[in-house]
Amino acid sequence: MRFATALLVALALVTSSACGDGDDAAPAEPVGLEQRIVTADEAPGSKPDPVETRQTTADFEEFIDVLRHIDPDTEEMTNVFREAGFEGAIIDTRFFGNAHSRSSPHIVSSVIQLQSEQGAASALEWLEADSKKPCPTTCANQISEFDVNGVPDAWGVRRSQSSEDIEALGAEGDVPFDSYGMGFTHGSFVYTLDLFGPPGSVSEEQALGIARALHERIVDLPS
Repeated sequence: MRFATALLVALALVTSSACGDGDDAAPAEPVGLEQRIVTADEAPGSKPDPVETRQTTADFEEFIDVLRHIDPDTEEMTNVFREAGFEGAIIDTRFFGNAHSRSSPHIVSSVIQLQSEQGAASALEWLEADSKKPCPTTCANQISEFDVNGVPDAWGVRRSQSSEDIEALGAEGDVPFDSYGMGFTHGSFVYTLDLFGPPGSVSEEQALGIARALHERIVDLPS
């Protein structure tokens, strides 16, 4: 999932605070969506992308308009996220290397806040199905699944294309790449990750390490 233009809402996206049983129990601190995305701690060596900057929104129509998708049924997509109770979303991009370029390896993380665990589960199911779709037009993508061990109920989908794939299909204008997309839920939040770069610059092991580290950190946050 990616947002295409700068969005306006940044500070209002926080979860409801959780209260203890006694009158004197202190409520948990609100946790903003910006505290749920991948950081350098989970992706060592990464830096904030200076071009694809962090973006947030709490506007449903804006979210639907710019939700990155492969070949969606727009009406179905709208219904899924409306029925799930969309409340807000954030997306953040980081790159690996000393200097940023379009060909640098990148990690994109997003969080979508829904109204319930059931809503999060249905949204995650839609995102998984979308991640496995073939291109709507001719392309040389190879698509396969991988296990995201260590993260409960997570899915992993690899999409890649080599120079040989491109040449064999005659997909002029395409460039070789490798990507590892993952998704999971925690409470009413949906988390997605996409690690991508030129062939050989990213790996399944690296992707799994980032996903496990993020899950380990957010599992203790209010859900």
